[in-house]
Amino acid sequence: MARRQKKNTPSIVATVTGKITVAPRRIKSQTGKVMAVATMQVQSDKRSDYPLRVVGFDEMALSVMLLQKGQVITVMGRSSYWQGYQLAVSSITQRRDLYSLER
Repeated sequence: MARRQKKNTPSIVATVTGKITVAPRRIKSQTGKVMAVATMQVQSDKRSDYPLRVVGFDEMALSVMLLQKGQVITVMGRSSYWQGYQLAVSSITQRRDLYSLER
């Protein structure tokens, strides 16, 4: 079977902020890689909010598994479309409000 050659175009890196709506779960891919998947509701100024699947591989899978439903995060990674919009995570930043620390 012939392999598809990759184009010499750089992958698109996106940075999005949103709230986790579906708790993360661990999945094993067909190639045997460990990955974690969570769904977030992305907040945008220019369009209405939309769901985005956040996928983490290897070490980033551990970071994705630590996320909790309702948590607001900022994610950076490669964007793609496969059965819906998804983002292969390269970094995650958790937002901490001053009000949440007082409780």
